[in-house]
Amino acid sequence: MAAISGVVASALSAFRPSAFSAFGQRTSSPQPLPSPNAPANMNAPVGLDGTDIPVRGEDTMRRPATWAEIKSDAQKLLDLATDFKWQVNRASESNTLPLLLIQEAHSMEKLAKQIQNRIKG
Repeated sequence: MAAISGVVASALSAFRPSAFSAFGQRTSSPQPLPSPNAPANMNAPVGLDGTDIPVRGEDTMRRPATWAEIKSDAQKLLDLATDFKWQVNRASESNTLPLLLIQEAHSMEKLAKQIQNRIKG
């Protein structure tokens, strides 16, 4: 019986926690990377952390030359639209729309896009 208890004691000593120290240690789990879309200030309400809110400053203000260009382009657009209206009224009398009207409509659209892009910045 002593031999059996000696074998049991040696077997139990092999399963002590100190025997598993290499396996029993907890390793830290990998930490997730922060999202690039996460707010800079975690205490700010969503959408109000200030990263997307444009600040009105000197860099966003329009130069006077840009406003002058916008005004002159708007006047050109008005002249083109007035001429276009006159040509459409004249063409409706003959019941045909000339190719020139399509080209003028395209140029008005192009000028309007340029004005829009200048206003946006």
